[in-house]
Amino acid sequence: MDKWEHIRQYQQASAYVFMALPNQKFNAVEGGFNNSFNKWVELKEWIKHHSDYQNGNVGIDLSKSQLVVVDIDKHEQNGMASILQWFKSHDVNPDTLQDTYVEQTPTGGLHAFYLILSGQDKPKHMINAIKGVDVLSNTAVMTAPSTIKDGQYRQITPFDEIKPVPTWVYDLANGLGSE
Repeated sequence: MDKWEHIRQYQQASAYVFMALPNQKFNAVEGGFNNSFNKWVELKEWIKHHSDYQNGNVGIDLSKSQLVVVDIDKHEQNGMASILQWFKSHDVNPDTLQDTYVEQTPTGGLHAFYLILSGQDKPKHMINAIKGVDVLSNTAVMTAPSTIKDGQYRQITPFDEIKPVPTWVYDLANGLGSE
């Protein structure tokens, strides 16, 4: 699947997509990642005026999108060990991570995407909700097929399997049982 197909998929899920510079995680145009669009024609028009982004990376503006991402780091801290321990102590089936759309980050971490249904509150944005695990709801996140110096963002599960945000994500964001 090429970059433009990924973008169309994200936008069909009402995600606000922004373009980053090639091999970067940021948009250097005034407004940064808020230069995001959930309509294909608007994004194409923006790219026409900022052609250095044509071959750039793809990101999602979570502050505008009805999505939340559980970011499990692998590089500085072992977020996977943290989340598995948290799941165990909160009686959450660890397979829940594979039930939704998941990407692997260039450093070997995971991004699990969840859909916020109409009428549902967005989970709180919480960095280090537990060691090595962030709940991202009010920032930007890079997505497949973006590439940075460490490697590439890759789809692990199909995008059409994105699930509604489960209760445990709210619990995690609210610091319940974070030891």
